[in-house]
Order: sequence, then C-alpha cells, then structure tokens
Amino acid sequence: MKITQIPRHNLSFNAIQKEDWAQIMEEQSINDFRSRDLTLALFYSTSLISQNQINLIHIFSKFKDFKMLNPQEPSAYYAVLINRYVGRTYQQIPYFKDKQNQDQIRNLLLNYTYHDLDVGYVQGMNFIAGTLVYFQVPQNQKIFNELIYKHRNIYIAGTPGLFENLALLKFKLKAKIPKLFKYLQEIGLNDFGICFSSYYLTMMLQNTSFQYQMLILNIYQLMGQKYMTKLLIAMLKLSKNTIMKLKDVENVNKYI
Repeated sequence: MKITQIPRHNLSFNAIQKEDWAQIMEEQSINDFRSRDLTLALFYSTSLISQNQINLIHIFSKFKDFKMLNPQEPSAYYAVLINRYVGRTYQQIPYFKDKQNQDQIRNLLLNYTYHDLDVGYVQGMNFIAGTLVYFQVPQNQKIFNELIYKHRNIYIAGTPGLFENLALLKFKLKAKIPKLFKYLQEIGLNDFGICFSSYYLTMMLQNTSFQYQMLILNIYQLMGQKYMTKLLIAMLKLSKNTIMKLKDVENVNKYI
C-alpha cells in the first residue's frame, strides 16, 4: 500500500491510491486500511465508478459482526403502513412508479418487519430501500437489514437515537457556527427536528442526488451516525450566509 500524507481542509490522512482500491476489490478486504482514511478517500477519489461503490458496500458489510433476529409473526399494521409509503418513494423519478420496482421496495420493508417487530416500519426507511433497489445492489435484503438494525435506536419507539443525534447536532452547531446558531434561535428555530429529522431517518438519502447515494451509504457503513452530523455541519457552514438571509422558520426549513 502506497502511503501519502495529504493535508486538506485542515485534515491529514493517508491517501488511498487507485491501486489500493484495486487491491480492496480483488482481496475483498479492508484490513490494511483505516476507516477514517477510507471515508475521506471516498470523497476525494476520482477512480471509483458506481459499480465500485456497489461492490464496496458488500466489502464493508463483511467486516461487521451482524446477525438478524429470528423471524416472528408479521403485523398487518405494518403491511398497511408500508403500502402507503412505497408509492411516496422518490415520487419525482419515473423508475419508482413501476409496479415491479415498488414490489421490490415493499418486500425489503416487509421482510425487515418480520425480524424486528419492535421497530417494524418507520417513515424514511422506504428511501433507503428504494436506493438499494434503484442501484440493483446484490443481496439487498441483507444490506438493508444491516443498515437499519445496526442503527435501530433511530427508529425504535420513542426514537431515542434520533433525539441524541439532534441534540449533538445542536451542540456542534453552537460550538462551530455560533453566528448561525444564534440566528436560528432568534427566528424561533429551537426544535431542530423540524428541519433535520428526515436527514437521519433516511440516512441523508431523501434529498441527495442519486450520483452520491451509494457514497453516502458506504460512509454510513464505515462511520455510522456520527458522520451524518459531521456532514450536516459541513453543509451548514457552506450555506450559512444564505440561511441567515432567510427571515422565518418556514423558509429556513424549506431551504434545509
């Protein structure tokens, strides 16, 4: 593995070269690399195509200790709920109006509920399932189950993980972008769930361009929920001046 120290945006990391990615693909292993370096390299690499990103999600998955709960009796309530939201998945994209594609999304969501009745289905999961179907990710049920179950604290009754992440986001925003934090307080945006819940519930996929969606899922596989907060803070830094020109919570929420 060729190591190059690259300072970028006040970060220093071991750059992963094109030949390193080839090694990872060939050996189906990330043992020689740090998760932090892989995450940053995913952002900066120009050699990875969409199929590489699909392959990587399986490679990253292999290195996580994961076992799903045994199946239970399905709940008719979840079936009704899922049917309602499958049709709302990326509604602007013709691909998701196709019945066969909708059936694939529905099956992913229903099969998960059989194994985890305490979570069942929560609004937002349909976008994660939709992304896996759209990119035709092999073994998509396994990947979907792992993505949700590993982070089920966001979805379980009472959504404790969601509230923890929103509290962390608020803390980080106050510390890193105090002017923006103060402005949001002044216009009355005290409940960050209004603007940011969907980012966590959909793993940032709902409003992300499709060209970046597999990248986001791979980062999520490597780094988990904490990286979503880092990404949101970075996005807010870039958008600070625009947001501070908006005069009320409604327009800020719409923009975010």
